[in-house]
Amino acid sequence: MKKTSLPVGMHDKLFKRARVTYQIERDISDLLMDQGFNRIETPTLEHFEVFGDEISEGHYHLFDKKGALLSLRPDMTSQVGRLIASTQVETPIKFSYSGKVFNYHEEMRGLINEHTQAGIEIIGFPAEKALREAIYSAKQALDVAQVPSYRFEFSHALLLQTIVTELDLSHEEKKRLETDIIDKNITKLREFTKKKPSEFDALIRRLPYLFGESGDVLAEARQLTDNESILSALDEVESLIEEVKPSLLQVNVDLAQFPSMPYYTGLMFKVFGEKVPDAFVSGGRYDKLFQRFGASELTAVGWAVDIDSVYQAVHDSL
Repeated sequence: MKKTSLPVGMHDKLFKRARVTYQIERDISDLLMDQGFNRIETPTLEHFEVFGDEISEGHYHLFDKKGALLSLRPDMTSQVGRLIASTQVETPIKFSYSGKVFNYHEEMRGLINEHTQAGIEIIGFPAEKALREAIYSAKQALDVAQVPSYRFEFSHALLLQTIVTELDLSHEEKKRLETDIIDKNITKLREFTKKKPSEFDALIRRLPYLFGESGDVLAEARQLTDNESILSALDEVESLIEEVKPSLLQVNVDLAQFPSMPYYTGLMFKVFGEKVPDAFVSGGRYDKLFQRFGASELTAVGWAVDIDSVYQAVHDSL
């Protein structure tokens, strides 16, 4: 008998859910094209190296007939890096897209492994201008999708990157540090700072709690470090928030917000709501992505919105 069950993490969308998620994807895509974002479509399958230098357990892999290892795309921004390096597209340029992405989660976690995303990439423009446009366009996308309430949370990739670089942490040490910060494991963070004492000790131990109202969080963070790179990053976060805050519903800072993708290099933001545990939107600056594909460094800012999470927020609020 042929199987009728679905692979782990895959789901059928029926009737209302299928119709509404399609409408959300269409409305956001139309909005972005109306704002001058050039529509692109990238293949669902790519060579696995497009998405990383090593095979990831969180990606779906398969072999083609010649034995080449391929991946179902886990994100689309990496594909844009490949596209810029392999085509004659001239920059500066703005892209928009939508489509399926695939990320494998453990069987017992009950998470969806196939998501519909829509998003943008702003490439080659002045960074401050690109960040502002990215934030405003993300807000407009959530508004056109009729998300009832949400809050932006800002951070900066340079905080963790500076600590990792200065302490010369291995990949395993970095991952353990991230986990301990996310888990707010103060005991292990103290053990870490005793094992690797540095100028960052006070900041590392306090980092899990550096979230909330921007003024208070940034003021406390500045008292915990004299590192010029980190202080500069905090200034960048504060400056941007002061400019965009009047246009946003809610704004917070979460300095323990780590990059959702390894290519982020600068200011980052996520958007959360009350009905969904994970972020609707993840975005940020990623200037160095193109160098992975042999192209020159370019200023780049982008975001992706999870259409399925948006549906959940809108549907649950009715």
